[in-house]
Amino acid sequence: MLSDWHLEQARRVHRLQRAAPAAGTAVPRPVEPPAPAAGYWHRPSADEQTAVRVSAWLDGHDLRQTGADADADADTDVDATAATGWVGRTPARIAGLGTGGGEPDPPHPVAQWREWVAEAEAGGLPVAAPARALLPVVADATALVHDAMRAAPAAVLVHGDTSRANVLRTPDGYALIDRETARAEVPWWAAVDVAFRFATPVGGRTVAPDPRQARPLLAAHLHADGPPGPADPTAFAGLLRSQLACTAWSLWPALGHRAATPEQRARGLRIVTATARDLPRIIRSLDGWTTLHH
Repeated sequence: MLSDWHLEQARRVHRLQRAAPAAGTAVPRPVEPPAPAAGYWHRPSADEQTAVRVSAWLDGHDLRQTGADADADADTDVDATAATGWVGRTPARIAGLGTGGGEPDPPHPVAQWREWVAEAEAGGLPVAAPARALLPVVADATALVHDAMRAAPAAVLVHGDTSRANVLRTPDGYALIDRETARAEVPWWAAVDVAFRFATPVGGRTVAPDPRQARPLLAAHLHADGPPGPADPTAFAGLLRSQLACTAWSLWPALGHRAATPEQRARGLRIVTATARDLPRIIRSLDGWTTLHH
C-alpha cells in the first residue's frame, strides 16, 4: 500500500501541475488517470506500492545539449540568454501561484545519521567510511538550516529539481518537466538553489560557480517580482537541505534497506561518497558564494 507520504506527494505534484499554466509556466499536459487515482497518479490497486503518472509527449531538447547537439540554426548565445531569463523567472512565477507549500521538512537529526553510520560499520558495509566522514559536515549543514528556518518567511510549493535536465527548449518555447520532486520551500532559497544548479557544472556541488550564470538568473527572479532574501549563507539553506535529504535517501539503499538491488546499493554508495567529497567544500565556500548575489 502507498504510504501517506507518497499520497501527499502525489497531491503536491497535482496542485503544482494544475497551477503552473496560470503563471505562464509551460508543463507537459497530464493524461487524466482512471480510478483509483491520487491527483494525476493512477494506482493499479490499493495493495500495490507503486503508482503511475502519464503526461503528453513534448518535442524538444533539454538544456544539457548545446552547440552541435542543439538545433542546427539556433543562435546558441541568444538561446543561452533566453534560457537564463526564463529559468530565472520561473521560480518567481511559481512562487506567486499561491499554492501554499506547508512547512518545509527539517533535516534528519544528526543522531539519526550516527545510527546509520553505526549500522554500516556493524555490517562491514563499504558505505561506512564515507558516511562516517560526512558526520561533521552534516552537523554543520543541519545547524545552518535550522538557524535559517527559525526566521524563514512562508514557504510555497516549488518544482524542487529545476536543472538543465528538466528544462526543455521546444518549438513553442521552454517547458519545465519532471515535477515529482515538488516540495515546500522558501521562494528565495529555491531561486538561489536554481541559480547555482545552472552556475556550476555538477548541479551546485562545486566551489567555483560561474557569475555569468548566477547573477542573471537571480536578477531575472527579482525582476519578475520574486521574493528577495538576504545575501548571506542562510540563502543556501534550501540547497543544503536538499543535499542532505538526497544523501540520506541514498544512504538507505546503500545500507540494504527498501529491498535494494545490488545496482541500487552501488548507486547509493556512489552518491554518499561524492557528497562526502563535495559537501565540506560547499560549506567552506559559502561566504565567497554570497558575493555573487550582488
